[in-house]
Amino acid sequence: MRVTFEKEILENAVNDSLCAVSDKNTYPALECIRFRCETGDALCSLTTFDLNKGFLTEIPAEVERGGNYLVNAAKLNRIIKFLPDRQVTLDINDKNIVKVSSGRAKFELHALEGESFPNIPELDGERGFTVSSNILKTMLGQVYFAIAVTDQRPMLCGAFFQVTDGRLKIVSCDGNRLAIRETSCALGNRNRDESDLNLSFIVPGKTLSQLTRLMTDPEEEITVILARKHVIFRLSQKIFFSRLIDGEYIDYNRVIPKETKIDVVVDRLSFIASLERASLVTEDKSLGQVKSHVKFEFEDGLLKVSSESLSGSVYDEVPIEKSGDDLTIGFNCRYFLDALKSADSEKIKISMISPLMSVVITAAEGKDEKKNENEEKTDYLYMVCPVRMN
Repeated sequence: MRVTFEKEILENAVNDSLCAVSDKNTYPALECIRFRCETGDALCSLTTFDLNKGFLTEIPAEVERGGNYLVNAAKLNRIIKFLPDRQVTLDINDKNIVKVSSGRAKFELHALEGESFPNIPELDGERGFTVSSNILKTMLGQVYFAIAVTDQRPMLCGAFFQVTDGRLKIVSCDGNRLAIRETSCALGNRNRDESDLNLSFIVPGKTLSQLTRLMTDPEEEITVILARKHVIFRLSQKIFFSRLIDGEYIDYNRVIPKETKIDVVVDRLSFIASLERASLVTEDKSLGQVKSHVKFEFEDGLLKVSSESLSGSVYDEVPIEKSGDDLTIGFNCRYFLDALKSADSEKIKISMISPLMSVVITAAEGKDEKKNENEEKTDYLYMVCPVRMN
């Protein structure tokens, strides 16, 4: 096999391919990129697969001799970054030695036969939709923080996708926080019957982290295809797929308060700045102390933010508009900050019931405007659990 690539194109493709390379060193083929092409082709395919998620792309190439070989992805990626010339040639002989050359620089690596690469699942399905890359990336960024890293309930380690009546909703929950992002965007149904588009599935958090990195062009459309056990994301020049999390997602609607007693409207950026200052105390790791909570006192037209730790204390005030009784409540500072930073409105509304019940954060713009019967009040909703204060 002998193939020549433009360095920049190959470097980008190899870097993208790392999203589905195994790091557990259990099977050598899972640490490799599969290069496959035919003699005389103008394209070469690159594939990676770690048994849970996979990546495929085709890039322009000058193919002198075709072949099907596996090359260690991490080593090749490091080599390409430091090659001097604009062109890179991969030359693999019958002893499975791959020579990587560019200008006067030459490297040698061991390759594996392509037949040792695991079989990838069938990358097609009858159900799916199309959505703007910019919309999907924004939505994922607004819910990703609430995906659990480890949990006895596997479904919480992923995000719940639901498509109903032309609306896309993404939900995440880690037991302490709930994040919901919903939008009415132009969804393109792969089915002929648009009314039949009703999907729900759970995508692992690690998959979504890698998907976000692959979405570099905000103008492109992404086709999302649902197979029996996998979800396939088709970008313009790339295909990224992942195994789904099996099981039913939690009934998140049941835990969202339907009625609240106290509503507070506050400037989001001012609130974030105040909590950033408070975090200097709550997250002080000196003397091995455990992170302390931040206390909110909602009184008349002020929100009093305070916290104490072994290293010091902090006090701040933020102007608010409040309806309802006064309330004192405590939170993990970082949990609340994550929710505020993921919102995208100028002002937010905080809805509360008691010091021991979760608060709901929504957008405050247009809160008094009349809405259509089928129109959602907000594009996002966050819920944060309080902490017990002494």
